[in-house]
Amino acid sequence: MERDIRERIALARYQLISPVLAEPGRAQNEYFRKQSQGVHDFPRYGEKRISVSTLKSWLRAYRKEGFAALKPRERSDCGRPRRLDTEMVQAVGIKCKAYPHWTGQLLYEDLKKQGLLGDPPVHYNTFLRLVKEKGWLPVGKRSDARKAFELDNVNELWVCDFMHGPKVSSSGRLAKAILCAIIDDHSRMVVGHAFNASETIGALTVVLKEAFLAYGICKRLYVDNGPGFSSDLLARSCAMAGISLIHSKPYDSPSRGKVERFFRTVRERFLAGIPEGIPLDELNNAFRGWLQEDYHHKLHGGIGERPIDRYNASIVRVSIRRLSKSELDEIFLVRYERVVNNDATISFKGDLYEVPTAYIRQRIEIRHPVDDPRELYLYDNGIRVGRIKLLNKKENAHTFRPQTVGNALSFHKGEVLP
Repeated sequence: MERDIRERIALARYQLISPVLAEPGRAQNEYFRKQSQGVHDFPRYGEKRISVSTLKSWLRAYRKEGFAALKPRERSDCGRPRRLDTEMVQAVGIKCKAYPHWTGQLLYEDLKKQGLLGDPPVHYNTFLRLVKEKGWLPVGKRSDARKAFELDNVNELWVCDFMHGPKVSSSGRLAKAILCAIIDDHSRMVVGHAFNASETIGALTVVLKEAFLAYGICKRLYVDNGPGFSSDLLARSCAMAGISLIHSKPYDSPSRGKVERFFRTVRERFLAGIPEGIPLDELNNAFRGWLQEDYHHKLHGGIGERPIDRYNASIVRVSIRRLSKSELDEIFLVRYERVVNNDATISFKGDLYEVPTAYIRQRIEIRHPVDDPRELYLYDNGIRVGRIKLLNKKENAHTFRPQTVGNALSFHKGEVLP
């Protein structure tokens, strides 16, 4: 901006504030409110409305630094191009497309370093205005961006998920069969599988236990956020087994692409020949046979070889960590707490169970396998005391004998009633 224009603008500003330079604050406010309601003519800018806050800022600047403070400031990009030409716009568009995850500042510095923004380069604000107008620089990063990956060895990562299948005959009724499958990331072997009539932690636990017994303990287990996968039982079991439990982002099935692709193969190559209403046991037997005869021994497009061959080649290179069946049974026990009644019993799922009399009126911990809630075990400070059984009053009647103490009648355990 020319010096003469800046002087004239400063003079116009001074003329607006000069009537109240020596007035108190109340008079200034009243004057500024009246001036803000009108239109004022400024050199170069033309007619404009001026807000009260702007008028006050001019007054403060004048009192602090004098008349020079009323002059418009020189642009910080003086001497720079005011607009990007066609070549610059093209270069900016290419960079934004190639690096959508970069920040605006990083893109600007890279373009400036390569001399693609002119000499001297256009101001950063000009660049930022362009990419925002064109939509080349999204506010957030892409949530669906991902890269293909593959672990080096078997059991380094297992991916587990559920798939809804056909209707089958189960317990005398038709129910939807739901496949729980675990796939090894490196070999694409299906290490755990079972069709069940429900999508519960119980169904998941049975599949996991069988997989751990047959193929060893994995290092990482990758699952979604369903109720079974988010249960405390699964988290505790993985913690006790030394497994890293990883949850995918909600509604992000592509992140579990390998198991999702396997489910597609199941639908196309296996379920296509399965009649509706088949018994659940027959469906599982047929699926087991299909895995052994077809999937595991068929060339896999993703790895360029058969899953069984890749698995066998990997297990000779790594050490497979295993747990015994009893250790796995202990890991996958469901836990509850109960307070023992005065008659040495507890109530669990509608039934009464007997516990040792030493625990009367105490809070105890009981555990049971997830697939058998009637197999209850008593634990004391993490140590298994033993299995507890259903209350049998008739049987107990034969283990007590009456004895008169004073005028009271008492019973002593250990003798048969006469």
